[in-house]
Amino acid sequence: MLDPNLVLFAVEAGVKLGRKINDVLVDETAQRPLLMPLGDLVGSVTQGEAMAFFRDHRELFRAGQPCHGLEDDTAQLVQIYRAMRAVEMAGVVPVSDVGQRQLELVGQVAGLGQFDSKFGARNPVRRVFGTVVEIGIDYFATHPEAMGRDSGAKRVLAAFIGGLQDTDFAEGAGRQILADLLGSALSSLSSHTALLIDDDRLQVLFAGITGAVAEDLRRAVADGNETSRQQFFRRIGTSLLRGAAGALVSDVDLFLPDDNAALFVKETLGQVLQGLQDQEDLFNNQTLELIFKSALRTAAEHPEVMTDRKVLQSLLARTAAVLGDRQWKRLFSVETAGAVLHEALEVARENMELLVDPKRPQEQLLADALAAMAGSLSAKLAGGGSIQDLLSRRQVVELTRVVLGEVARHPEHLIGDAGGDPGKTVLAQVIASVARALGEDPTAVTSGDGFLSLVRVALQVALENGRLLIDTASASPASNALFQILRQVVTAFAEAPDPRRLWTRDTLIEVAARLLPLASANLQTFIESRPALVGETLTRALQLARGALAGRINGANLPAVAEALLHAVLWDDLSLDDAAQVKAVALARLRQV
Repeated sequence: MLDPNLVLFAVEAGVKLGRKINDVLVDETAQRPLLMPLGDLVGSVTQGEAMAFFRDHRELFRAGQPCHGLEDDTAQLVQIYRAMRAVEMAGVVPVSDVGQRQLELVGQVAGLGQFDSKFGARNPVRRVFGTVVEIGIDYFATHPEAMGRDSGAKRVLAAFIGGLQDTDFAEGAGRQILADLLGSALSSLSSHTALLIDDDRLQVLFAGITGAVAEDLRRAVADGNETSRQQFFRRIGTSLLRGAAGALVSDVDLFLPDDNAALFVKETLGQVLQGLQDQEDLFNNQTLELIFKSALRTAAEHPEVMTDRKVLQSLLARTAAVLGDRQWKRLFSVETAGAVLHEALEVARENMELLVDPKRPQEQLLADALAAMAGSLSAKLAGGGSIQDLLSRRQVVELTRVVLGEVARHPEHLIGDAGGDPGKTVLAQVIASVARALGEDPTAVTSGDGFLSLVRVALQVALENGRLLIDTASASPASNALFQILRQVVTAFAEAPDPRRLWTRDTLIEVAARLLPLASANLQTFIESRPALVGETLTRALQLARGALAGRINGANLPAVAEALLHAVLWDDLSLDDAAQVKAVALARLRQV
């Protein structure tokens, strides 16, 4: 649509000549030729001087040269010559050889004349041209160091123009969005060395971005939503560019310079914009940048998501709907929601074949998993403890990574057979059992990282013996054997006498990591006869630590002692009521530690 070289020349001329060229370009009603403001800046030029110059350079009239066909148009040639002299005097397009410089300038000035003849003052292309030149002048006037012959800013501007194929940006909100996108590109990408290694790929990047934005804007106009969409693009322009640029730098092969690559970028970003429709307020600029980057990489590695079925769009829409639910909003911040969606995309990228069936894109296991996770931490399932006070944003994202990673490997075990109720999935019940077992004041028992460790252990044992540990017929975690075992550990931690202060948050995690798998493998004993056995065993271990074996047991070996005692009881090798036997089993284990 636009010649990058002509735009660059107009920008440089505008900077050097005090915006004279831009004053005409952005005036939609101007009827003056674009050459006039250039020629006005030089004193009188005679016809003889002009024609003498062109007689000396007959090569300018050959086919394909800038003055071809103008041999008999004396007035036009004089105008071109006057404009060339004005630009020459201003120092635009410096070249060491004076003669070569003049010929180069004639070519650029004549190009402006041809553009002026082809596109009248009210033509949309001219208005786009004017907008691009205006932003370029603003940028280079305040960054004169970027005027160098091969500067990063010039390469960004040229690539942006080369990728711009749509005149939807000529009117109203479109012009402002175009100005914002180009301004963001110049300010945020000009110094991006890794990005500027390949001009063709950079052009593909911009072509895809502007194409996606133009298409989205057309829909917004049709829906009467132009103003709010303009505000959205003004907010996210830099994030859109930086996210896509990050994807390019991560894997330049994603952006092979052909029409298919530009279409790939356009369709991918179009699916992202549609998928986040009406949920944009969930995300800030930083998280949107990560989301755009992950979406491009996900689509590139899994081209099946780029089919007409709009798998990526569906994945984003379903996941964003979960994150926008009131239950999630009550628990976590906007920043956390954005980071979680980014993590979901990364897990999808690594496990797409397990998580998304292109034939049934509506079955979004990631969204189901996040719904189960959010529900598991609600007061309804997790109890009265403020579990959200325990978890930082980083820890929520890490929990997401753990949960989605396990779901990717074992979807049928963790979120299947719930009858459409996320709270009755094994996943929700496992996390809720851990949360509820921590009691009314989780921060007094463990840390956020400790909670994550407990969830990891609980998920592992649930995968190994979920049908007995988890009661999915009930939505109450209190009915789960998993909850009952963990609650006994936490109660012993909180209530058993511990004058030596052997119990620490780390000790609690270590005890749970040792006793939960052991108890899970021998659930029949608990279910049928000894439901409080874990708590009883820990009580005996602590009694030894403050009594008969006070000089042998410390915080480091206490978990091993408790494990040995529980193992012996479960295999009918020990009675906890026999003090001498309990001490003997403990000593035998201590000798091995």
